[in-house]
Amino acid sequence: MTCELCGRIQQTEWTLGDFFIFHQPQMLSICEACRQQFTRITGAVCAECGCQSQISPCAECEIWLTAGYPAIHNQALFAYDEQMQQYFKQYKFQGGYHLRDVFQEMLAQRLVKVAPTMIVPIPITAETQNQRGFNQVSAWLEKCEINEILTCISTSKAVQSMKTRRERLQTTQPFCLVTENLDLTGQRICIVDDVYTTGRTLRHASSCLYESGATQICTVTLAR
Repeated sequence: MTCELCGRIQQTEWTLGDFFIFHQPQMLSICEACRQQFTRITGAVCAECGCQSQISPCAECEIWLTAGYPAIHNQALFAYDEQMQQYFKQYKFQGGYHLRDVFQEMLAQRLVKVAPTMIVPIPITAETQNQRGFNQVSAWLEKCEINEILTCISTSKAVQSMKTRRERLQTTQPFCLVTENLDLTGQRICIVDDVYTTGRTLRHASSCLYESGATQICTVTLAR
């Protein structure tokens, strides 16, 4: 099997037990060498956005909180560096649906630790769904029980990845509940997204869910 990122042939490691039970070892879409090149976020982090920082909340998050936006307590697993950008290029923008397997287990394990009562993936627009064919976040969460209770109401033609930082910050509320008057009283919700950039998307989603009675909300993103 060829690694999707570097093109090298992956070697399948068999054990004697595999032959007796006719079991083929599971292989991911990328090789172990490429997996090791993703940069884990470790050490001191901002408790609000998940970036590596000795100050918490960081200066950027302090602005959000001072402006009255709800806290999101984001947990980010990896840095959005060159290796992660290459992954997203193939997975998200070139239709590499099979690459969802790279981070499925890791995200599932993190969500077990978070232990929310509801897992809510950030939705994509109908236009993006038609073009890409899948929601990149929901695809990662196939091993989890998710609640797709948010939908996009934005009519903006520009997708988030194409917007400047200033345009992202000026984005109006793009979400609403799929079911009107849905009661989320008592729910501890974890919102999951792909990349934390400015935090605007997650805060819009959090506001929408809090307005429907959610008791506690945190967020998890693959990258920051």
